Amino acid sequence: MLKRNALQLAISMGIAAASGTAYANGADMVNPDAGVVVGYWHNWCDGAGYQRGNAPCVTLEEVNPMYNIVNVSFMKVFDVAEGRIPTFRLDPAIGLSEQEFTDQISELNRQGRSVLIALGGADAHIELKTGDEQAFADEIIRVTERYGFDGLDIDLEQAAVTAANNQTVIPAALRIVKDHYRAQGKNFLITMAPEFPYLKQGDKYVPYIENLAGYYDWINPQFYNQGGDGIWVDEENAWITQNSDAMKEKFIYYISDSLANGTRGFHQIPHDKLVFGIPTNIDAAASGFVKNPQDLYDAFNRLSDQGQPLRGVMTWSVNWDMGTNAAGQAYNEQFIKDYGPFIHGQTPPPPVEGEPVFSGLSNARVLHGSTFNELAGVSAADKEDGDLTSSIVVDGMVDTNRIGTYVLTYRVQDFDGNETVQARSVEVYSQKPVFAGVADTTVLIGAQFNQLAGVSATDAEDGDLTADIQVDGRVNTSAAGNYTLTYSVTDSAFQTVRAERNVLVTDGSSCVNAWDKSETYVEGDQVSHNGATWEAGWWTRGDEPGTTGEWGVWKKVADSDCGGETPDPETGAELTVSGLASEYAIDNGEVRLALNLTANKPLDVTAMVADSTGTVVSQARVNLVNSKSITLDIFFATEGRYTLDVVGTAEDGEMALFTAPFTLKEQGTVTPPPGDYPPYAAGTNYQAGDIVLGADNNLYECKPWPYTGWCASDSYAPGDSLYWQDAWTQL
Repeated sequence: MLKRNALQLAISMGIAAASGTAYANGADMVNPDAGVVVGYWHNWCDGAGYQRGNAPCVTLEEVNPMYNIVNVSFMKVFDVAEGRIPTFRLDPAIGLSEQEFTDQISELNRQGRSVLIALGGADAHIELKTGDEQAFADEIIRVTERYGFDGLDIDLEQAAVTAANNQTVIPAALRIVKDHYRAQGKNFLITMAPEFPYLKQGDKYVPYIENLAGYYDWINPQFYNQGGDGIWVDEENAWITQNSDAMKEKFIYYISDSLANGTRGFHQIPHDKLVFGIPTNIDAAASGFVKNPQDLYDAFNRLSDQGQPLRGVMTWSVNWDMGTNAAGQAYNEQFIKDYGPFIHGQTPPPPVEGEPVFSGLSNARVLHGSTFNELAGVSAADKEDGDLTSSIVVDGMVDTNRIGTYVLTYRVQDFDGNETVQARSVEVYSQKPVFAGVADTTVLIGAQFNQLAGVSATDAEDGDLTADIQVDGRVNTSAAGNYTLTYSVTDSAFQTVRAERNVLVTDGSSCVNAWDKSETYVEGDQVSHNGATWEAGWWTRGDEPGTTGEWGVWKKVADSDCGGETPDPETGAELTVSGLASEYAIDNGEVRLALNLTANKPLDVTAMVADSTGTVVSQARVNLVNSKSITLDIFFATEGRYTLDVVGTAEDGEMALFTAPFTLKEQGTVTPPPGDYPPYAAGTNYQAGDIVLGADNNLYECKPWPYTGWCASDSYAPGDSLYWQDAWTQL
């Protein structure tokens, strides 16, 4: 048995004194008052490490007293033949009888330390179904009463997270258990250990959090074993990964800031309910170990400085802290020595016992001119007083006739005078009008020019606004020169959109210079040759425009030698490409681009994708008559900037070109581009990357193939159907 030194004993006594439960035992439920250091305890011996180290079995009384929360691992289904309900069995190899184990839990309680039972683990076979709620609750209560546990930690991983009806049955059972002990004046601790990618908005672990709102005590996400997963941070203009030692401080800060505030695509977890989970050492997890503890100190201090201190740290595991590396050298409890004094020296404000708790106060987006009820879906409850929804008072107002962001403050008091105050932002939005037909153009002197010909404006809410277009400026076709026209239109939400259009009036003398085979040209230089305008793609000399082929140095940019004149729509080849998104998420190393091609005459089309080095990573060739849908698959995709080039060649050799950039990012990191998006309309032929407004006023992006085809179906309506997550990603 390990001996405790004087420092450990002093801290142990300090924790007990601070908790006010010096005489607690296994029959009491001990709750921490402030910061927590959570360590998982193995209910087995000799765990194998990622770097070939060893984690020994230890007794509970050997666990360093600075771990004031010990999670016993695991409650699970030991044999599926015995049924679906998980249970707990003490491994006899540890060398403790059940009574000795129970006595040690009681001793930790006497010291003011909590012992929880952890549900699941990496190899859990848990598949609870609707109707199992009471049976599972009964088993949790039985195990709690038998051993003296103070709560339960949900540690479901991989397939178990979404297996069967776990997302609803487990929270329902835990609510039964919590209410059971509340009736006795006790607080049964409920915590969770989700893998952090599952905490993105609408992702796999969010149902557990939402279904246990007002019931869970804290969440200690696993920020390890996710390799290169991470978070996109606009402030840094960088993808910050979980496994980068150089980015460790930034990762800890930004992922915590995102969760605490519900930003950057993550579901909100209040800072005082957020415990940061990291591995004990390099044997405990494949990645995520914090080599320099100062990185965590600095990130935690930065969060404290902005008024959002975290609740503490969690680690897998106390056994690894007491384990050995591959060479047999002891890890010597370095984790708890690094972080125990730091966390217990912090003073994050603990949640106040007895205060009411709000539910349903997420930020909202409301369509301009619609009806908004600030109390719809909002409730409040209190441990002692029950439902307090009727006592909610709202300060502030939302004027849905004026776009903008409004802040509402919700207040509720219980019968003891404890008050909870929470703010909520409500954005009143409207789609902005969209112009068409205002591209720059060139006209010859003396030609007629109608500044409104072919110009239109539409609005998602107001429809056709073409008749309301105003034009500032004029074009004098009798005098050569550059003219600027400004088009503007205002919708019913008083949103004014403007577009500028440049019109060049020329007598032909302003055309670009003729190509000269003795001249040297560089990228971007334009020349006229054989009645057309050509642009150089790179350094060239002596290469004649029109003879270098579709992938050559010269590209035709206009069907006249007066650079920029609009081709005759009756004779010029026109190629339109739609369906390309600005960003795509990489799914298992693959990305599929689903594109629609349209042309005004038959074309032989080559479409290709090139990465940032110019290497072609995907291409397709089709014969295009009128319109056609094509797909481009990118295999072994990596993050970065890519370019789509589509070239169409008519029978007479005339060419039409489309080129546009896009970005690939790891799945779950695609950020919504700025702008306004149309409401979802069932039956629309949505393409991968299309962004729409769901019925709940949130933005959703159509998933890449093979899910794209479902986006059109009302059965997968984003935010308004049972299976929308199969087709859409909430942004």
